[in-house]
Amino acid sequence: MTNRLDKHIRWKRVAMTGLVVLVSGALAAGCSVSNAGEGPRSVRTEQAVKAKMSDQTEIDADVVSSSQVNVVAKVGGDVKELLKKRGDVVQQGEVILRIDSTDAQRNREKTELSRENLQAQLDKTSQDLVTNKAVLKNTVEKLELTLADLEKTYNNTRNDYDSGLVTKTQLEKAETAVKTTRLDLDTAKKQLANLEQTDSLASLRIQLDSTEVSLRDIDKTLSDFEVKAPISGILTDFNPEAGMTVQAGYVAGVIQQQNPIKIHADLTESAVKLVKGKKELPFTLQGASDKFTGTVTYLADVMSPQSKTYVLELSASNADMKLKSGMRVKLQVGGDSTQDVVTVPTASIVKEGNDNYVYVVNGDQAEKRKVTLGRTGDTGREVTSGVKEGEKVIVSGQQELKDKDKVAVRQ
Repeated sequence: MTNRLDKHIRWKRVAMTGLVVLVSGALAAGCSVSNAGEGPRSVRTEQAVKAKMSDQTEIDADVVSSSQVNVVAKVGGDVKELLKKRGDVVQQGEVILRIDSTDAQRNREKTELSRENLQAQLDKTSQDLVTNKAVLKNTVEKLELTLADLEKTYNNTRNDYDSGLVTKTQLEKAETAVKTTRLDLDTAKKQLANLEQTDSLASLRIQLDSTEVSLRDIDKTLSDFEVKAPISGILTDFNPEAGMTVQAGYVAGVIQQQNPIKIHADLTESAVKLVKGKKELPFTLQGASDKFTGTVTYLADVMSPQSKTYVLELSASNADMKLKSGMRVKLQVGGDSTQDVVTVPTASIVKEGNDNYVYVVNGDQAEKRKVTLGRTGDTGREVTSGVKEGEKVIVSGQQELKDKDKVAVRQ
């Protein structure tokens, strides 16, 4: 009985194992059928061919601001009002922000009161001086007349004394009157001369001039509480907030001049030969059809030892602000002759980051190739490396491909 039960259990185990094997096989077979049914991907191709292209070459260049100037607060204080924001276009002399000028205005009022007081003192002292001069002049004139009369009287008295008509005492009295009047006249003349020669108003004038200079300085300082744009351009890096306290010398923002705009390029030795002697160069925006012209403002005569290139700078009008700092453009340089070059259709190019690829049909596989692109023609792009003339490049269906994928070319 026990042996019969053991055989029955072993038979169940064998049956279950076989069932697992059958199920696994069926699943594997199903998967194999699914993969096999996927097949090669259908693609369309065109040949890489030689085509005539102008020997004009495109050179990548950067758009940069023609000048960049900091917006600096010349005085310290609390930010009272912001009139512009980051990214705004500003004009030279336009007010960007205002700093609270209450204390400076109060100081101006005090200084103005001091100026008015000094002016009043100067006016009063000047008037007093005029009056004193007039009084002394009158005194001198009167004493001169009196002295003339006394001298005449003295002379008559002396003649009478010599004739015995008057006493010696009377003569001495007449002489004393002449001497006394002459002394008074000399004193008055000296006082008048001192008034005319000595500028008693000089001290007041100096104080008044100093006060007026202080007022002009205060007015200049008051104008600095309005922070203005030093140049025209786009306001960037503008971070102040209303109510915050800033110190003199605080950099509130940066203005980048965008009109005219600057184009900067680093040229190889061969490219420099194509640019030398040119006063203007055409250029285009990457990915756009707009064409621009820039004036050559600088071309280095000496190669940079670091980059092994020559610096080229252009200036271009940018009234419509289509060109902005940070953009990339392509300079058009070269002559008017043509060359036979290998080209591929534009549709075949796959861009990944900064690199360009095409898929070339090799047997029944798609081979992914990195290519170096050159000039742009009417129907395609020049390829300077990566593809040879006559090779078939995929122009449709390549977006879903991977390197070495099976492909079937359709007509």
